[in-house]
Amino acid sequence: MSRRVRKHANPFTVTTRVGVIDRLVTFGREAPLEVDLGCGGGAFVFERARNHPDRDFIGLEVRKVMVEQSMARRDRDGPKNALIYYASSNDNLALAPPGVIERFTIQFPDPCFKKRHQKRRILQPKIVRGMAELLPIGGQIYAQSDVKPLAEEMFDFLNAEGALRCTSGESLLIPSPFLERTEWERHHEANGEPIYRMIFEKVQEPRGPIPELPFRDTNPLRNPSDGARVADEPEG
Repeated sequence: MSRRVRKHANPFTVTTRVGVIDRLVTFGREAPLEVDLGCGGGAFVFERARNHPDRDFIGLEVRKVMVEQSMARRDRDGPKNALIYYASSNDNLALAPPGVIERFTIQFPDPCFKKRHQKRRILQPKIVRGMAELLPIGGQIYAQSDVKPLAEEMFDFLNAEGALRCTSGESLLIPSPFLERTEWERHHEANGEPIYRMIFEKVQEPRGPIPELPFRDTNPLRNPSDGARVADEPEG
């Protein structure tokens, strides 16, 4: 089991409001857009941007130091079709009008082991509904975690949204659909450790009330057989 020290951050203390970005000003064009929620150091975002120069990429991260460091690297070395904002996804999903963001990714989010911190988790039913409202028909949500009960919770939240359909099958042990990797993902793959992944596609416009589902207990001390990490600092 891999262990690292996580630098925790409370997303509710981050008050940045990005709003709808002017893509012509920000990127000099209006290209297809992808958004990574909780992008850490931005490794995945920047690698995607380099490999797909015809698309634009935005990451949201609540740890200010990581954002400053990643943007300094971006300003120095590129790529120019990617940006990372110091902002919480709770208040900043609507970075573009509906139909513009073609994919959301949520990768190795903080499992928030303490029960009083569960409300800090990135992927919640209200966030799922927000993504479903913004995606075009055929748009995707990709999520992955190395914490099995958290991955199962994310799957439940996504699967409960009637606007979405799982396209990755019943098993969460699927290969990554991307060539690009986060640093934490590479670490797990190098050590032969399981990663739980899922892909959902928007098939219709959302309607009705937002589903209400309970949080799962992700604490490895109470779920010792799940192989969950005790703490970590994903770096994108």
